Amino acid sequence: MSEKKWDVAVRSRAEVLGLVPYLLGYHPKESVVAIFLDAVQDVACVSRLDLTAPAAVAVHEWSRVSAQQPAGAVLLIGYGPRDAGAQVTVVADGLAAHAPVVEVLLVTEGRFFCLRCPCGDASGVVFDPAATAVAARATLAGRVALGSRDQLIALTAADPLEQIRLSAVLAQPSAGADEPGPVLAYGLEVAADGQRLPDEQAAQLLRLLRHRTVRDLAWEATGDLMWQRDLWLDLTRRAPAGHIAAPASLAAWCAWQRGEHTLASAAVDRALADDPGYLIAQLLDHALRHGLRPQQLFPHLAPDGGVATAGDPR
Repeated sequence: MSEKKWDVAVRSRAEVLGLVPYLLGYHPKESVVAIFLDAVQDVACVSRLDLTAPAAVAVHEWSRVSAQQPAGAVLLIGYGPRDAGAQVTVVADGLAAHAPVVEVLLVTEGRFFCLRCPCGDASGVVFDPAATAVAARATLAGRVALGSRDQLIALTAADPLEQIRLSAVLAQPSAGADEPGPVLAYGLEVAADGQRLPDEQAAQLLRLLRHRTVRDLAWEATGDLMWQRDLWLDLTRRAPAGHIAAPASLAAWCAWQRGEHTLASAAVDRALADDPGYLIAQLLDHALRHGLRPQQLFPHLAPDGGVATAGDPR
């Protein structure tokens, strides 16, 4: 099952700029964002780099993404001071050798500037991303654009007090052999009702997720629903060392299916920090770095029009 995604067709500059924060999950600052369009001008892939990244690095990164997922055209948007337009233009010129760059914009101080069109408006166009129709559709679809990238990444950060609590529970002898199916089903049912797993049930699930068969069952049960995202992120924050890789990978898997690349990448980082050899996390890491969609690695998944994202450095 999957949540309905809003229409991501590109119709105007204002709608593109209004959509970007919801594609990334946060409002970008000091950034360059590349939006790759498909043949029918729908958003196919979104990628973000620091504004200070060398132009050669950006061109290399995005030419690789373009090669992995061919796009009909690219829109390039810089976020930063007015004089950052020169850097954005250099990136656009380099990227044009690999893909058609149809729009180059700079967003600064509530205005956007066209860096490659002959409109001649040196003062820019006043713009409020929250006032666009696409922002309203995104909000109705349950999407959230946080204030910064740091705020989004913090959703995966460890909660030391919760880790201590669960460590104490995990240190206690298990009451008996836990049946994987019922334990997982209970955890999913509680989360679907919008509730948080109590410590004992959370510890029970974390124990079982260390077994590949249980992890695989959880993987198959996880789609792109918001409550699944909340469940696995919550366990990622609460899990003590040695138990983080599984819930963090599941959080990344859910976020990737939702098109939330930065969040998925942050969750993968937590998984690999806990267990560098965790195969599922390694697979997700590769896919995210190359701008792949879940259906490209797992063809059995029904295509849902989700947007792939890539290239946000760790």
